Amino acid sequence: MEFFDCNCWFGVPAVPPLRFPEKVDELLEEMSFCGVSQALVYHVSERDDSPLVGNQVLIQEIEGRPGLYPVWAILPSVTGEQESPDKFVARMKENSVMVLRAFPAQHKYLLNANTFGPLFEVMVQKNIPLIVGADWSLITGLLEDFPRLTLIAISSNPWGQDRYFRPLIEKYPNLYLDTSRYELDWGLKAFCNKYGPERMLFGTGFPDFNMGGPILTLLQTDIPDEYKAAIGSENLKRLLRGVRL
Repeated sequence: MEFFDCNCWFGVPAVPPLRFPEKVDELLEEMSFCGVSQALVYHVSERDDSPLVGNQVLIQEIEGRPGLYPVWAILPSVTGEQESPDKFVARMKENSVMVLRAFPAQHKYLLNANTFGPLFEVMVQKNIPLIVGADWSLITGLLEDFPRLTLIAISSNPWGQDRYFRPLIEKYPNLYLDTSRYELDWGLKAFCNKYGPERMLFGTGFPDFNMGGPILTLLQTDIPDEYKAAIGSENLKRLLRGVRL
């Protein structure tokens, strides 16, 4: 079975976890050990320093590393830090970047239409996914403004948050969840029985969390093998094939 991780990073963070990959080779070693063949990845300086620095560091670090797909962080263009949406997306194309990520708390901005409207409109047109932490109030407001935005909510909570996200899953067809912290007993099975496997993406949250946990959870869940394959890699591949840069 193939695993395509939608949620991992490398680099030296401001507040390090117990164990982390300082260099990309260390990330690849962990992926190989755990049987993860591909990953969407960001450099931690995108979060702890600035996307202006981290986005370019990421491209330099993973150049020539098959199986790693770059994820860039965003900033508001109104402050003059990030170029206009058209120029930014053109630069994404030049660097083979198909997915973006937002860190609103760390970078001190509001993730809404007033701050990012023009960029999100372009993202909707081009099917560019946006990864955000599982702040359900924030996600609700964002999807109310941009109901067709492809949104990947990550690292929700080990206790299960279905009462938050199931109403959103039913209303917004381009909302996806990662599996990194969805550790609720029978949670994956119950979700798949009701909605099918198409809205779940395999994610580990490494190195904030160990890669092995989400792998074990998915492999041991009582769902059909084709559901596991969809969650493990096929759903994310389908999303990336739909991006039009």
